[in-house]
Amino acid sequence: MRRRTMPISWLRRDPRHYRFAIPNSVWEYKLKPIEFLIFSYLCYRPSTSTLTPDVISAGVHLTTGTVKKYLAALVAKELIGEDGTSILKCKDKNFFTLPNEVFLLRLPPSAFMVYAYLLLIEDRRTHTCHPSYNTIAAATGVSKNTAMKSIRTLLEMGLITVEPSSYFDKCGMKWKGNNLYTILPVRAAVDAFHQRQLRQLELDMEHKRVLRQQVECDHRRSRAALCASTPAPAAPDPSQPCKPLYAR
Repeated sequence: MRRRTMPISWLRRDPRHYRFAIPNSVWEYKLKPIEFLIFSYLCYRPSTSTLTPDVISAGVHLTTGTVKKYLAALVAKELIGEDGTSILKCKDKNFFTLPNEVFLLRLPPSAFMVYAYLLLIEDRRTHTCHPSYNTIAAATGVSKNTAMKSIRTLLEMGLITVEPSSYFDKCGMKWKGNNLYTILPVRAAVDAFHQRQLRQLELDMEHKRVLRQQVECDHRRSRAALCASTPAPAAPDPSQPCKPLYAR
């Protein structure tokens, strides 16, 4: 029997090339969402030779001053070294993974952290999980309202789906259960995000074009009004004798 081979142009995609690892024990440090975002970026970009605060700020979409502040906090907590390397990553062998493309979506730090927690506890076979809002808030250190807002953000970005669930108790009473979250492929969310950015860019360009046309139209109207308000020189009276141009 002839063995089927993969065409040369179809390259196998190694999961290690499009996902990065974060140690599970990072949740024990109760990091703030911004600290968690920066730490995750350092795990994504382990090479420290070019990781200046300016590069990190561009990657996480924060100001350089904010990045410097929270880098110092991560060093004080002994999560990273002075050179920016992840000390915790070297110690902890248990980890979960995030897709590299998540940094392209410009998620708010709280939404980024909630998304990471859902990936931590998801069923690897079904890509689903069903924590309560209180559980999410306790694990990430944000308020319940912030957790609910972050879930809405992830839903709008197309990173997850949310399904309500219910259950019956021993007496046969039906109760509302936790939401069922399904983690979606990140590639579709990135494509949709880029489409929205492109659409917004087109709208901004159209808005600028309309404003430019309005300015030009207002300028022409002002010039026409100025010309209309300037009095025309009076015509000479034919009954009056003409004065010589040069006196003798």
